[in-house]
Amino acid sequence: MTNWLDLLRSHYNFCLKDRINAYEQIKYPKLGNYSDLKTKSECCPLTCSISNNSGLGEPFKKSGKKRNAYEMQSSELTFLKKSRPWYKKIYSAVLQQNLRRLDTAFKNFFDGRRYPKFKTRQRFKSFSYPPRQIKLKENKIYLPSIGWMRFLKSRNIPDGFNLKSVTVRQKADGWYVSITIENPNIPQSKPLDLNQVKTGIGCDLGIKKLVALSNGKLIENPQFEKQLSKRKTLRQRRASRKKRGSSNEKKAYGKLARIDQKIVNQREDYQWKIAHHLTRLADVIVLEDLNIQGMIRKCRAKQDENGNFLKNGQSAKKALNRLIRDCSWGNLKLKIQSIAAKFGSICLEVNPKWTSQKCSHCGHIQKENRNKEHFLCLNCGFFSDADIQASINIGLKGIETLRISPSKLLRVTEKVTLKLEATSSANGREISVSSEIEPGNPQQLSLFEWVNGEAIPC
Repeated sequence: MTNWLDLLRSHYNFCLKDRINAYEQIKYPKLGNYSDLKTKSECCPLTCSISNNSGLGEPFKKSGKKRNAYEMQSSELTFLKKSRPWYKKIYSAVLQQNLRRLDTAFKNFFDGRRYPKFKTRQRFKSFSYPPRQIKLKENKIYLPSIGWMRFLKSRNIPDGFNLKSVTVRQKADGWYVSITIENPNIPQSKPLDLNQVKTGIGCDLGIKKLVALSNGKLIENPQFEKQLSKRKTLRQRRASRKKRGSSNEKKAYGKLARIDQKIVNQREDYQWKIAHHLTRLADVIVLEDLNIQGMIRKCRAKQDENGNFLKNGQSAKKALNRLIRDCSWGNLKLKIQSIAAKFGSICLEVNPKWTSQKCSHCGHIQKENRNKEHFLCLNCGFFSDADIQASINIGLKGIETLRISPSKLLRVTEKVTLKLEATSSANGREISVSSEIEPGNPQQLSLFEWVNGEAIPC
């Protein structure tokens, strides 16, 4: 299977190069009669592909219809096995699925996603079988051209489900097989009608608090990478001291990769539990639409008149970027959306602009309302946790977008009092002053001076 991955990756990159050449040929029509921009070979009926997406294989079927890019490259597989006999060991359907994988990458690009890239060994770790190609018998699985293999069955397949596509994946701690099952008798879940919505909840994503909910609950961030940071550092130090290219070096980096795999498994399990928990809480889940790639982007380099680089704050931002990656907000939102679709809940994203500076009671927006994790409205005197206040505003935005009554949003209802304490020294004696104020009464706050999130008696 390791040999298959190397061959499939080479085949994927070869076909990707072909499609890139064909795409650039129609992308730059004003550059002249060239079929290849690098070699500057001229365009003629023998060198120019008839299809705009591929130059391999036969462009027409026997019936006379024109083939698409996938069909053209798939027709080239018979010639590939003749010219390179080692490809005969790979099951033909696996090679076809490899081309479908490439075709999907280009369809995603045409839909607005990033341009397909060549695969390295670290980014090509799986291959797939199409439906109705494998067999299961207790704890054994039959993979065509490989044979029967034993595997650890994590769960039994329910009765009435059909086996669909199968994906074999290599990870740091071994090989995994993922089987897609389907039961056509079970109807697909449909989103709830807006008239059937009973409750909604807003979610604010953070670092210390992974998710802050509008009902006042906080979901902590375990920071799994931080828990295993000492062990990971020790493994990295040991691996760097091994002889380059030796088997001991390979074993040491294998142990290091298994630590990373453990971190990923812990994070994935925790996020799935959060997704199920949120789906049980409310019918509508409102998330914030974050530009995560922009948040972790490196700071622009600054230079003086002599060309010397100046400090741009990247060294301080490096630790923040590491924490944001450890939170994995993008994967968490995808899990919440998939679970919500499974159970018929509504999940939407809203623009988080001003949500952390806006008061949910009076609507006053001011930057000074928030001080780190504290929120104090300078207009009406309302105070709360800053993350919970942001989650309420996010939930209200989503409710307004769906045109649902704001009363259906789950939010903090209990009465909270804030105890303000301060100490001062007079004649060598310490005097402590304390008072309790209630939210929504700005007159009580006039007796105190609010400095750096703390109240000091005037």
